[in-house]
Amino acid sequence: MSDRAHEHNDAAVELGFSLSAVEVRPVSDAAERARWDRVMDAEHYLGFRGMFGHGIRHVATGPDGEWLALLGWCAGAFKVKARDAWIGWAPEQQFRRLRLIANNCRFLVLPRGRAPNLASRVLALSARRLSADMEARFGHPVLLAETFVDPSRFRGVCYRAAGWEQVGVTRGYARSGGGWVAHGEPKTVWLRPLAPSAGTDLAGLAEPAHWGCGQEEPELPEPGRLRSLFDHLRQVPEFRCARGVRHSLASVLAIAVAAKLAGAQGPTAIAEFGARLDQRQLAAVRAFRSPTTGRLTPPSRASMHRLLSGIDPDALDRAVRRFSAARRPPEGALAIDGKAAPLHRPAGPDDGRMLLAAVTHGAGIVAGQTASDSAGGEIRGARRLIRELDVGGRVLTLDALHSCPKTARLILDEGADYVMPVKGNRKTLREDLAAFNAAFDAAPAAETLDKGHGRLEERACALLSLEECPDDLAALPGRRQAFRIRRRRTVLKKNTTTVETVYGLTSLGADRAGPAEILALNRGHWEIENRLHYVRDWSWDEDRSRVRNGKLPRNLACLSNVAISIIRLRGRFKHQPQAQRHYAARQGDALREVVNAA
Repeated sequence: MSDRAHEHNDAAVELGFSLSAVEVRPVSDAAERARWDRVMDAEHYLGFRGMFGHGIRHVATGPDGEWLALLGWCAGAFKVKARDAWIGWAPEQQFRRLRLIANNCRFLVLPRGRAPNLASRVLALSARRLSADMEARFGHPVLLAETFVDPSRFRGVCYRAAGWEQVGVTRGYARSGGGWVAHGEPKTVWLRPLAPSAGTDLAGLAEPAHWGCGQEEPELPEPGRLRSLFDHLRQVPEFRCARGVRHSLASVLAIAVAAKLAGAQGPTAIAEFGARLDQRQLAAVRAFRSPTTGRLTPPSRASMHRLLSGIDPDALDRAVRRFSAARRPPEGALAIDGKAAPLHRPAGPDDGRMLLAAVTHGAGIVAGQTASDSAGGEIRGARRLIRELDVGGRVLTLDALHSCPKTARLILDEGADYVMPVKGNRKTLREDLAAFNAAFDAAPAAETLDKGHGRLEERACALLSLEECPDDLAALPGRRQAFRIRRRRTVLKKNTTTVETVYGLTSLGADRAGPAEILALNRGHWEIENRLHYVRDWSWDEDRSRVRNGKLPRNLACLSNVAISIIRLRGRFKHQPQAQRHYAARQGDALREVVNAA
């Protein structure tokens, strides 16, 4: 989590204006968030994948509005010995009041801002408004700021000049495979109180109501630790009669998720994974103890098949959703799309042929899943998923199938925005947009050029405001801008070129999204195909699955989703098959991902 402003050997350039003209503010909208994330990922030596817990993105600007530096604030580290000793709080206070600490997880000075004393000036301005920004957005203040500095790279001079204090050094450990491993690179710990008596208040007996410590947080719902996936699985309701029950649903599901991490596909492979667990590992998932042998016993193949077929898919998805909601980035766009389930005969409306999922752009975390029967179709399933998810403040990207008034109105009612292409299924709407071709040609456009997989792809996005247009033109509720994307694809070996033109509408205004942001959102939507549907088809071989009937296919798909999310949250593996091989060889690591807080 260490990260600091880039330091450069070249001479600093003069800004051309006084440091007193520098301002620090939060990013204003989704377009700026996307730009902030993109610049941070490209320019910072650690890259950027998102923030944990409550996060604030600050940007420092000059008089002309040009960005000079970027700062990222996220949830405080769970345990830091030097920090906790400086505060002097009790463990029960720590777990309740950790939300009152913010971690400076990213700091980047851009080329335009490389001038003497600018870094410390920006740090001071950001810290000065941090508590008020956090309270305005999340309903609680921040009393203390913390950060970690890698001494092999930086000395922390700008932090010291901005009023920060070095209080100690970390032990040089990092999370790995559900445990902790020494990496031999300890970081210096720096603190800056944001209130005159921050240390005394954090360790004191008083707990003002505006701190909000009595409210349950998604990231810290139980005193002492994050809730593990196993804790969430224990909330899946029992569907069996109490008489004769041996294996708890939580135990069965914990084994199933661990087996999925190891690449198991169906109930038989999951049961075989469970049969290889030793007594200590079975005890971790609270397996059934046989009264005759006195030994812990995993579910048999028949029991695994029967239990995974009987669990309510909606209840299972809600449990998994709560687990991932506390760990995925709280901001950013969501891509929603459907995938046909390998069903032979649906048993009811909850066991439909189409599985609808939502995936975060960039991180690739599965936010949730639902099903739609053949009669309801993908459109109704998408609306159901939007209602079930907390999408307020996010941008939703969907394919052309969903470019209908009812879906657009629902998205706006839920407090979100949409970016949707328009194709032949909405003939009148597409004709309206095609009539703007001359205006699109004259409008500013963003362009990208990519080369890979033997192809050269050029994309150009032009954007038009529809604020002054009649309501019956390109009539989609809340539409504020229209876009046209032209893709030119050249297959290098065959020397063939194809050109495709796509029109679309968005509820984002010109103040929130320009051509570059719309192009990025449109491309980001296909992550759900590349990072979920493709992965389930190939890494978990879902399309060739012979599991056909009832609730089992949907439940197995849900278990695959959470396995994919766990691997992405860990960040240790570049590809899913690599992770599967690791967990197949180390069953204990797979179980730790389920029973330990991630």
